[in-house]
Amino acid sequence: VNRFGTFDCYFKTQVLRPDGSEVWNTTYGFNDDGYAEEKLTFPVFFYDRSPNRLSPAFGTWKVRTAIIERESKREVSVREYSISFTDGKKQPPSADIRSSGKGGHPFPVPSFQYKQWRLKSWGVGIYDEVSIGSNTYDREIRAIDVRDTFSVKEALSAWGKGHKFGAMLEGPPVSTYVNSNNLPLYVFGYILKHPDGDNNGQNPQYRISSYCNNPGAVLFTFDVRKPGRYRIEFLLRERDKPAWEESSWVPIGGIDFTLMQ
Repeated sequence: VNRFGTFDCYFKTQVLRPDGSEVWNTTYGFNDDGYAEEKLTFPVFFYDRSPNRLSPAFGTWKVRTAIIERESKREVSVREYSISFTDGKKQPPSADIRSSGKGGHPFPVPSFQYKQWRLKSWGVGIYDEVSIGSNTYDREIRAIDVRDTFSVKEALSAWGKGHKFGAMLEGPPVSTYVNSNNLPLYVFGYILKHPDGDNNGQNPQYRISSYCNNPGAVLFTFDVRKPGRYRIEFLLRERDKPAWEESSWVPIGGIDFTLMQ
């Protein structure tokens, strides 16, 4: 509580459908005892908030909570919880990733949306890319092990076992943001900051970029062998921008990870 008797922070609750679309985003204050509470009744909420009640949105819904600083608007103490709804016939693939930590997502997902594209998940770790169709981009990214600390040996061993070490970025299905020619509207890139100060992708002219795979994720792989603290910053760009200068890129956000010897 500040000197005016008001709280310096607020409590925010978001609910996201399996496709990443937002159906609830409300900010609350705290009571005199310092508590903020919101009751969301499932499965009533599930049926009421599905786009089509005759065809409910089965899959993994996410409830995201955060404390927001009043002045800076910065989100702190972010938590994310998953609730899966099935039709009793087939269990849908979980959108969650397996973490080797003490539980919980090692990389909290901030609220980010640019036009039709919304950040759904991200992470760093060991992944597989599996072909699920005839198109080049019909590839599903499956998490093997995601956490914020790996050893150099673990990263190299992943490649030796046929897996990939890198960073994953996930948004809504590609079909939700295509142009009249059925081509994706956005391309994605990254800047990888090394412990020694070197930066891959700092120059936008040489920045590695890619479209998201179908259904809606992209995996950027890298071979890093120097121990230390790394940071990867993701960016988005409209494919039809005439030039590739820095101003054509929209920063999404970044995550930190550590490589040990």
